[in-house]
Amino acid sequence: MALMIDEQLCFADRPGNRRADSFRNIIAQSRVSAALLIPGSTKVAHVEGQAQLTTDGALRSAFAVRDKIPLLANRIDGLSLVLRSSGALERAQLWPAPTAPADIRPAKIFVEHVRLNKDKGIGARIAGAFVLVPGLMQRGLDKDYRDNLY
Repeated sequence: MALMIDEQLCFADRPGNRRADSFRNIIAQSRVSAALLIPGSTKVAHVEGQAQLTTDGALRSAFAVRDKIPLLANRIDGLSLVLRSSGALERAQLWPAPTAPADIRPAKIFVEHVRLNKDKGIGARIAGAFVLVPGLMQRGLDKDYRDNLY
């Protein structure tokens, strides 16, 4: 989710996105350019401006989800926003997005991935032992989704 406030584009830094290299990039060179997909559209929003990381409480509060307020927000000032049609998106026919097949189970895929690992180091052996506990991986993914998504 993003907000437009007085010709500024603002968006929250969420736990899953927290990337120190992106922060470093914004601090070293605040001029940014981004191409943003718009769900349901074959247009791309091209955004340019001066980025700034902020801890402004009022701004961060606007992005609260489940009473969790992000630690940082990103603000792009001097905003230039242009919508452009994308032939690639038209050809890809992404919308409407198909529903995921019912037989895809992320926990099972992760367990199989760990089992296929040929590394026999201590970390691999510990991970291998954990995935043998029935339902543990699914419970872990459910907890991570509930606690760490926002």
